[in-house]
Amino acid sequence: MSNKIGRVHEGKRSFAHVGAEVMGQAAQYFVAALVIAVCVIVPLYAEDGYNQIGNAKFEVYRAIMITGCPLILIVSAIYFAFAMKGNKKTDVSVIDGFVAAYLIATCVSVLAGGFYQDALWGYYGWNMGLLSQVSFVLLYFFLSRFGKYYRAMLTILCGAACIVYVIGILHRLLIDPIGFYEGLEYFQKAQFLSTLGQASWYGSFLAVTLPVGIGVFLYADGRAWRIFGCIYTILGFCTLVTQNSDSAYFGLAGALLIFFLLSVCGRETMCRFMGVLTLFFAAGKLMYYLLQIHPNPELEPDFVTKIMWTSGLTWVLFFLCLAVTAVLYGMGQKEPELRYLAALLSKIRWIVLLAVFVAIAGVVALIVLQTRGLLPERVADRLAGISYFNWNDSWGNGRGRIWQFSAKVFWEEKWRYKLFGVGPDCFSSYLNAYYSAEEELLWGEKQLTNAHNEWLNILINGGILGAAAYIGIYVTAVARFMRNHRKDILLAGIAAACISYMCYNFFCYQQVLCTPFVFILMGIGEYIARQKSE
Repeated sequence: MSNKIGRVHEGKRSFAHVGAEVMGQAAQYFVAALVIAVCVIVPLYAEDGYNQIGNAKFEVYRAIMITGCPLILIVSAIYFAFAMKGNKKTDVSVIDGFVAAYLIATCVSVLAGGFYQDALWGYYGWNMGLLSQVSFVLLYFFLSRFGKYYRAMLTILCGAACIVYVIGILHRLLIDPIGFYEGLEYFQKAQFLSTLGQASWYGSFLAVTLPVGIGVFLYADGRAWRIFGCIYTILGFCTLVTQNSDSAYFGLAGALLIFFLLSVCGRETMCRFMGVLTLFFAAGKLMYYLLQIHPNPELEPDFVTKIMWTSGLTWVLFFLCLAVTAVLYGMGQKEPELRYLAALLSKIRWIVLLAVFVAIAGVVALIVLQTRGLLPERVADRLAGISYFNWNDSWGNGRGRIWQFSAKVFWEEKWRYKLFGVGPDCFSSYLNAYYSAEEELLWGEKQLTNAHNEWLNILINGGILGAAAYIGIYVTAVARFMRNHRKDILLAGIAAACISYMCYNFFCYQQVLCTPFVFILMGIGEYIARQKSE
């Protein structure tokens, strides 16, 4: 009798395992199809050129998600039902916990804020409401569990990004292969480029996607992949130094810091890293000379872009990086030399980290002292010509006024709003309800839609709890991916992309050309980390 019962239970377990395997495979295919559609269609689609291009991209993103998510949810629910019946282990990582906490906090913020209709899809033109936040969370969980075909997804994403980069480079040279510039004035051509539209939105896509290709170039062993990574990196740098948004340089700086920390452990990786820096400085000079041959008369370079194009300092850095690359490349493989180099690089790692923190603290201190008139006259006069050292309402293209006003709004909120927020993308709704007169006084008829700083914006929209969960996602993701980067080279690029996104969006905000893609990358990174740890 007991043998029969054992065979019955064995049969049931076998059926559960087979069911989980079939449903899991189906989910993997569906997730791959969904993500590939997002990675190709969203960056390249435009309904009517640059006319309402942001709304057009969001509408196509929404259509893809509404079409694909219900099917994947059903299939994945069946998979987990079979998996639980078959006693299959389902681990939960720290990142998973923060993503789930963020989803809960976002739902609570809708209830706390009370702007139910506005919170559903968010402010028109940005559309970062509740359902968009849910879609980001779903992308993460779909990929973290069913991201088997992540290499194909990332290859296609990078392929689409290459197309975007090439068109962006050509547009800066006033060469228009897609006809988007027809009928536009020169000043409009300076503001819009490629298939993405506004330069700041273009920069946000660049900040997320460029580090992935740099990571491939730095760490891939295969010759073909390294060549692809090199071409991708060159294209990315050439479009970065002409897209004309200083925020993109902050994003790249964050990514390069991550790559430096991961590359400083050996001669070969450090040699490649110095090669990347050499390409970056070379790209600035190359694009400057191309713009002299084929000028763009209305393109006024921002502060950092002008330095990249014409400053003698960048020439010095180019030749310095080139020389260090040559020295590292020419070093022998003898054990004493490698040991000495390893010890030297270990010290350099800490020196660079200390220098970064000192530089950030120094810049902040100079801004404060310059603003309060506490610097010596000679130093103050020099800094007066650099807008970033002079804090006022117009600082950072008006971010000075926006940040001060946003901080004031948060400080004056009731504790309910401070803790739980006013609702996703409900920043403008809250201002209309409580600060309409002051907002009109500061900006006239213009509507302030967000804080133009994602982390300050999430503090107001999601409250302290939502902001803590949201920031926790990125911090734990970067830590986990860096810790496991030796198991798969792609984790280094994904960690760098997360930091790049965080740095870039210190000056910008969530939108459809960056936030879905960073959640896609984090989902893929979590899938890789889970697979490698098994």
